[in-house]
Amino acid sequence: MKKISKIEPVLPALAGRKKVAAYARVSKDTERLMNSVSAQISHYSAFIQGNSEWEYAGVYADCGISGTDTAKRGEFRRMLEDCGAGKIDIILTKSISRFARNTVDLLETVRHLKSLGIEVRFEKEHINSLSEDGELMLSLLASFAQEESRSISENVKWGVRKRFQSGEIGTANKHILGYQYDEEAQKYMIIPEEAEAVRWMFQMYIDGVPLRGIAESMNSAGIRTTLGNDFQEASVRQLIFNEVYAGDIRRQKCYMADPITKTKVKNCGELPQYYMADCHEAIIDRETYAKVKAEMERRAGLVNPTYPFTGKIKCGICGQAFTRKKGRVKGKTYIHWICRSKKETGMSCTSVNFSEDELKRISAQALGMDVFDGAEFEKAIRGITVMESGDLEFHLTGGETRNWKNLHLDPPRHIATVTDCFQEKIRCAACGNTYHRVNGAGKWVYWYCIGKKRKNVECHNPNYTDYKLRQVSAYMMGLEEFDEAEFENQVEGITALEDGSLEFNFYGGRKGRWQRA
Repeated sequence: MKKISKIEPVLPALAGRKKVAAYARVSKDTERLMNSVSAQISHYSAFIQGNSEWEYAGVYADCGISGTDTAKRGEFRRMLEDCGAGKIDIILTKSISRFARNTVDLLETVRHLKSLGIEVRFEKEHINSLSEDGELMLSLLASFAQEESRSISENVKWGVRKRFQSGEIGTANKHILGYQYDEEAQKYMIIPEEAEAVRWMFQMYIDGVPLRGIAESMNSAGIRTTLGNDFQEASVRQLIFNEVYAGDIRRQKCYMADPITKTKVKNCGELPQYYMADCHEAIIDRETYAKVKAEMERRAGLVNPTYPFTGKIKCGICGQAFTRKKGRVKGKTYIHWICRSKKETGMSCTSVNFSEDELKRISAQALGMDVFDGAEFEKAIRGITVMESGDLEFHLTGGETRNWKNLHLDPPRHIATVTDCFQEKIRCAACGNTYHRVNGAGKWVYWYCIGKKRKNVECHNPNYTDYKLRQVSAYMMGLEEFDEAEFENQVEGITALEDGSLEFNFYGGRKGRWQRA
């Protein structure tokens, strides 16, 4: 009978004691929390040194730093460098939230340490990063810690907005050129010598001096920023555009988009802003400030000129605004209005483009104008929606809506049509002759006045493609698609006018005129 013996693995003898360190962190630099971190340092120092199998490798502590971003934690980074240098075998920490609130950073750090054979022990959660279920538990608990951080951030934001609404001021910028914030009075107080520099800066702006020229003048006069640096174009802009010099404060110009990444973005209407007027003594009086605002608008108009249709046209397909596009082809300038998404990388839209001249003609027609008037258009039109069909929906300031039907008369490629029912039906108003059909280049068929080919007759009436006549006729008959039998039943004749319009004479005496916008 075979004898099977179990051979137990022989563990190598420890080369020496384990090098053990601890990590502690508090997010705010307050007296209570500083006492807390001091207690943690004392606890871990005594705890590690009290274990005979461990060698004390130190306690690393970050004070007043958020746990959502490891990049700003100097002691944390120093600890990782020491780990890479082989100075640490085990890291002790109070909890996952002390180590990191960002799930991605936590797992990346723990996996990096695991690859080095370094163990992280989380006291509160009783987790060992080298254990089999350690990473799973870390993922779950770190997610909770991250959401807790997000929740705390939202609560803090809510409190801040409540203080904005109640008129409580407060400020992060204690010293800006011309002002020093007085904590006791809870408002900005003027610094006389700096205020003179501010008034000079604003006067130069009103006089039309470029921002760069203002910066150079300030630097030449020995005036510096509150940080002692030379003025740059951007720093001058920041001061000129600050309403604080008129005695006002605007709150929530920016906001934290993500409490984890700490991404700060400009508030472009995503959140409410709070404008507090006459919060403190003004350096710039209201009359001067009005001149500054007017100069801002003048300069903005030079950089980003506005047109009657700017901000008025919205795409009914993707919701983006229409933007002006200017181009040159064979020496000729073309201006069109197109959906902005067609210019954005990774976006596409099938909306119809319109030439600027065409939009002016359509708008004039919709408003009953003989000639387009930009000022009247601004007053009358609240907005225009370009529908998926290519139709335009005009929204008037009084609440009325007017529609313009897009017949798509000149697509780059249209279907080839040959219509018999137009024979002898179209008469030229210029010379009295009838329109005849002819085959053009390729498969296209168009209709022209036969008087153009007759002697002693001078006619310049426009030609019409067969496709265009079908589209217009269907529209005049109230049909979605052209129908020859219906045309024969309804239309007695068409008169082609010199301005390109078509007058339809229906059986029964009804008349209708189509004129292209």
